[in-house]
Amino acid sequence: MMRSMDRKRMELYTALGYRAPTASRLGRSTVSQPEAEAQELSPLEPEELDALRARFLSEPDEVLHLARASLGSPISELDFARVLQEAEQALRDPEAALQALRHPPFQAKASVRLPPDFRFPLMTDEIPIDPSRTKFEPVADLRGWLLFTGKAWLRGATVPKAPFRRHDSERHPSRFRYPLREPAPGKPVELALFSDFGTGEYPARYLTRQLLMRGERLEYAVHLGGVYYAGRQGEFDAHVAEPLESLLPVTTLLTLNASAEMRSGGSPYFRYLDERRGAARTRQVQEGSYFCVASERFQLIGLDTAYFEPGRHRDAELLGWLDTVLAEGRQRGAVNILLSHGAPYRYGAKTTSPLLEDLKSLVVDSSRVDLWCWGSTPYGALFDRGSGLPFVGASLGHGGLPIPRVEPGHTAPAPLRFLESNPRFPEWTGVRPELGNNGYGSLLLHEDGAVDLRFLDWMGNLRCKARLAREEGHGPLLIQHLELGDA
Repeated sequence: MMRSMDRKRMELYTALGYRAPTASRLGRSTVSQPEAEAQELSPLEPEELDALRARFLSEPDEVLHLARASLGSPISELDFARVLQEAEQALRDPEAALQALRHPPFQAKASVRLPPDFRFPLMTDEIPIDPSRTKFEPVADLRGWLLFTGKAWLRGATVPKAPFRRHDSERHPSRFRYPLREPAPGKPVELALFSDFGTGEYPARYLTRQLLMRGERLEYAVHLGGVYYAGRQGEFDAHVAEPLESLLPVTTLLTLNASAEMRSGGSPYFRYLDERRGAARTRQVQEGSYFCVASERFQLIGLDTAYFEPGRHRDAELLGWLDTVLAEGRQRGAVNILLSHGAPYRYGAKTTSPLLEDLKSLVVDSSRVDLWCWGSTPYGALFDRGSGLPFVGASLGHGGLPIPRVEPGHTAPAPLRFLESNPRFPEWTGVRPELGNNGYGSLLLHEDGAVDLRFLDWMGNLRCKARLAREEGHGPLLIQHLELGDA
């Protein structure tokens, strides 16, 4: 029998955003029983919070480094100390903390209201927009991040990893290779790319609404990873499985692994792949955390840049598999499109990432990748080919998390052609100007090997459109035409 204090603590966790596991929405899982017993990162208990506080006092730099890496944002020592104290008080007296949530003494953001004439075509009362919500924001929701990811910042407090699935296993005769429809004249292949979507917040829900409106025209959709706070089963159920369920009969959905998912050892991630296949096997084919979906003219190659190391790809067997599929694509003249959560470089950085160094021989030295699309970097951006970077790059890590508005004018390792620097809400509203615009990418694959890449925001505004093609049908993929969309 759960003690009264434990029940109140669970009520508090739920009120702060914790998602407990639910029964599967997608039907019978096809995974074997031992693998189905998913483990996940549990919220901080009082004694664990005490241990985290002790570690912070003895190793503040190390703890802050781990917290900043989890949130992808700078957190001050003062803010961390303050929130530690708040969390201790809340767990000591969860009933008082619940009352404070239900009846806050003041509403610091109560004045944040959308103008009554703010509308956009897909806006609906079914997805309410509350600009005052601060869930997942690095500082405003630091207590939530601490309670629901802080256990990962304790030394030795790791969740056992789910067994890794390899393409050469007898259990996977597909070898993680799946067919892509060949584009036909007047009938290109349409796919959507989005990342860091797994929040359940209104920008992500409006992104889903756009995907659902595409219907059968959207043949493929790829989530580049990012289910928050910590890739738990309940978070997959509520933030990924439920909103995307209606896509399954008509759209092949593919999902990459990310650091957030690995906080829970990856078990809920692999479970979701299996449940999805069990629900709609004719469309849902993905078995592992990497894949190649190929036609004669195109290859979509998804990488796992999280299971072994965050933001890396150094496993020898996976590098060999990637070498093979890239070489096959090059041999038949296909456009190789690389997909990952980890990024080869970042806007505002002077150097490229360790991930690019891992793949240098394949991507740089051999020039086998034409277009690389990634998540993790919290903004939309399009980069041209540059010195030592023989591929077009697209950052798409702005699907669902609240992100700080990105300012133009910074440097990058590759030439910048588009940067999503708009605020989440139009400037004329005066609402939350510090937040960046959320959105996703859309690809149209044409029969002549050309690619139309579009950036759209969470309201459906076209932000940028680029035509990528080879000169006279051969040579490198180039940005041949670029249009900036709605302001």
